[in-house]
Amino acid sequence: MSFDPQQPNNGRPMPPNYSQASGPQQPYTSQPGTGRSGPRSYGSAQPGYGRPGHGHPQPGYGQPGCVGPPPVGNPALFDSQMLPEAAYGPGSDRFWRVGEQERSAAMWAHLGTLIFGFMPLVMFLVKKDESPFVREHSRQGLNAMITNAIISSAAAFVLGILGFILALVTFGLGIFIVYGAVIVPIVYAVLYVIAAVAANRGEGYRFPLVFDFVK
Repeated sequence: MSFDPQQPNNGRPMPPNYSQASGPQQPYTSQPGTGRSGPRSYGSAQPGYGRPGHGHPQPGYGQPGCVGPPPVGNPALFDSQMLPEAAYGPGSDRFWRVGEQERSAAMWAHLGTLIFGFMPLVMFLVKKDESPFVREHSRQGLNAMITNAIISSAAAFVLGILGFILALVTFGLGIFIVYGAVIVPIVYAVLYVIAAVAANRGEGYRFPLVFDFVK
């Protein structure tokens, strides 16, 4: 590189002429493997977000392989008419697969009947849209409670009349037949305990001798 400043009329030196010293410029050569000449421009097609070929496809909700939130529950389980026979009796815990909290709630729906009398109704109103297991147990207990009240009242009325008639014939001894109406609540109390044990095990229970008032 030569430095040959030219002296203009004003006497100040001029900058050197680099274009002459550097020599001829080399043209752009073709890039290896591209088959194109010239520099690689920023506008060339690159795989990016939203374009095919970028990374690996990720599973999303509603697609196979998606790890999303589990479903809230099967709506068919909230319909007692659609429950299969496998939902009741020994071994039905494999059908329900419920936790300790639901088991306790269903158990107290039956035991509460012996203490408060209306516990199945409260549990049914509170849990009927939350837990199919508690809903079915409280529904069964509610039907048993209504049936027990009807049969016990009818038995007391019939046996009361019959006892009065027998008392006139047997000099008052026939009145003791009225106490036979107590047998009905005792039978249902035993059924409540059996249902509570089944609920604590996570099994479904179907009350015998009940009218299916609540579906």
